Amino acid sequence: MAAYNANQEEERAMETTLDKFGRVVIPKEIRDILGLKPGELLKVEQSGDEVVLKPLREEPPIRVKDGVLVYAGTATGNLTEAVRAHREERLKRVSSPGK
Repeated sequence: MAAYNANQEEERAMETTLDKFGRVVIPKEIRDILGLKPGELLKVEQSGDEVVLKPLREEPPIRVKDGVLVYAGTATGNLTEAVRAHREERLKRVSSPGK
């Protein structure tokens, strides 16, 4: 199975049919090329007289920037409180010699 490659220049055109419920089947060859799985979310856009489907994939939270791994995710807690608690714990360790 081929993985989705946003830089892939080759385009494919195939025909499919709209059923009475408004559903279409994306041909297997295209699903395989794009790495689409059952249940995957797709964005549906209307542009002029065209319908465009795009996979809704999250960006990976870790990426390489200038040769360094950088976390670009969203904070899930109170950062101010986390920094304060970490600071207090570190100060306790530093100010308690012999432990």
